Amino acid sequence: MNIFFKSSIDLKILTTLLALTAVILIYPSPLNAQMKTELSEEFLEGLPPSVRESLESQNSAEERDQLEKLLKSETTTETNKALLQKLKDQLEILEKSIDDTSNNATKDRLERFGSNFFRTVYSSFMPVNAPNIGADYILDVGDSLLVLLTGKVSSSESILIQRDGSISIEGIGKIYVAGKSLGDAEKFIASFVETASFGTNAFISLDQMRDVQVLLLGGVNRPGIYTINGGATLLSAIDVAGGISENGTYRSIELRRNNETIKTFDLYDIFVYGNYEPLYTLRSGDIIFVNPVRFQVPVSGGVNFPAIFEPKSGETIKDLIKYAGGFSADFSGYKEVILKRTTPNAQDIKSISLDTLDKIVLLPRDVIKIPSYRNLFEPIKKVSITGMVNRPGEYFVEDNEKISDLIERAGGYKKNAYIYGAALFREEAFLKEDLYAQLNYSDTVNYIVSNIGKSTGGNIGQGSLNLLVEELRSRQPNGRIVADFNLNELRAQPSKDIALFNNDKIIIPEMQKVIYMFGAFKNPSNYTYDANLSIKSYIEAAGGLKKSAYKEIIVIDPDGNTQVFNRSLFSLSQNVDLYPGSIIYAPRDVGKLSGLSYAATISPVLSSLALTLASFNSIKD
Repeated sequence: MNIFFKSSIDLKILTTLLALTAVILIYPSPLNAQMKTELSEEFLEGLPPSVRESLESQNSAEERDQLEKLLKSETTTETNKALLQKLKDQLEILEKSIDDTSNNATKDRLERFGSNFFRTVYSSFMPVNAPNIGADYILDVGDSLLVLLTGKVSSSESILIQRDGSISIEGIGKIYVAGKSLGDAEKFIASFVETASFGTNAFISLDQMRDVQVLLLGGVNRPGIYTINGGATLLSAIDVAGGISENGTYRSIELRRNNETIKTFDLYDIFVYGNYEPLYTLRSGDIIFVNPVRFQVPVSGGVNFPAIFEPKSGETIKDLIKYAGGFSADFSGYKEVILKRTTPNAQDIKSISLDTLDKIVLLPRDVIKIPSYRNLFEPIKKVSITGMVNRPGEYFVEDNEKISDLIERAGGYKKNAYIYGAALFREEAFLKEDLYAQLNYSDTVNYIVSNIGKSTGGNIGQGSLNLLVEELRSRQPNGRIVADFNLNELRAQPSKDIALFNNDKIIIPEMQKVIYMFGAFKNPSNYTYDANLSIKSYIEAAGGLKKSAYKEIIVIDPDGNTQVFNRSLFSLSQNVDLYPGSIIYAPRDVGKLSGLSYAATISPVLSSLALTLASFNSIKD
């Protein structure tokens, strides 16, 4: 019964079986000498060094064979070039992904302001989709217009803008539209058609956009000539070229046309203020030149967007704080910022008052640190109590509130509440049990792999593996803590009253007079509780023990407490207290199976099984 999370132990069991099959590649075994399987990293980490190296070497050899097969395939030079470029692109994307993950893991590491803007996945160097074309789109040679005529003349035709900038409409004439916006061209064509053919109405839309070739130079990641669609802007072109490089600037990007710089863009205008000028669409022959970065200044601490910024000549601390989104709430109460200024000969750290921030012009190697203080958010503790209480539900509890406090707030127990079978489940306990399960899994696999092929180990048969899997599966974390739920005893002995933690879950079951029988019984079943019956009586009712039963019997009380008894004692009719909801468990002696050592593989599982089985008892809402 997993209260918090689904255990990963079943996946580990599957990994165990796959791993044992993979070991056959090294150590012959009658199970299946031909089977191959991929090995998980978790399994490889648990293998002895010599075995792990052998398996890794074999996998590496198979990968080399596949690569050689690819390189020797009958392909053209162009196909190989395309494949190589694709691999390069995938490698670059992977490197960026790794860098991003590393950056996110390091909270104190600042990124360059605006660097996330161009982080996209490129499938090719072909044009990317442009924004929806508006009425301000400038028509030019190569664009295709869909012209719809209605009224006196009825037709629909896609017409290409010719080299002279005109379109020709059959029966109407030639109309010059190049250089006009889409909106103006629509009005102009409609007026021209109505004049040339009275009673005819014209409607136009952009059918296909022209392709343009532009040259990207300077500080971009992949400079070169690119073919993009006519609706692309400077940002679209830079995005296709992989974004701004490490040495390129975001503050000075030139758009050159006919050997003249027609516009210089500062991307901070977009990043900080949202001022975007889509009117500057690109034309064939345009050159986009990203100038080199001048210098950069990191701003960290109590600002909304800590980052590394590029100051322009003459910009001050106040300008960079503005680019960083201003002071954050964490700066509240402080009156100064810190400027660390380094020259080739000295280093100076100054406290700058807020009223002089606009007077300190920034220099190379400057560092700005903004004091900040943030309260840790401490959410109120939330616990749940379900089952046989008068007001079940979720409760918010204060520090030091205990089990008895919560039960009283929940209105106390109902008449048929079985407090001896009540259970407390806690996340921290679950995590520790899960960690133990992982360690136990690793130790078990280590033992099996280390002993395969040894003369003393024998062969592991399929039956042994199945039994091992079943035993491992039986150990699932649940996070139960043994606790006392008797209010009278808790009041009399406050030390037994456990303080509640966040996300604790308490279940108060209803009384069920049942004794549960699990394990190596000939006829295991659940029996009605009878206070006059002994353990021996219940074992006899279950048909007695199988030959594979272990020498000890485990009794788990409804509250989670466990007792272990030697089977020989039952012949003396020893009196053992049983309660409604108790579990009698007869483990199997796996040590009798050839090829497996009980102590090394299964004993750790059984020794920790008590709380797991205890969660199966009469706990029901």
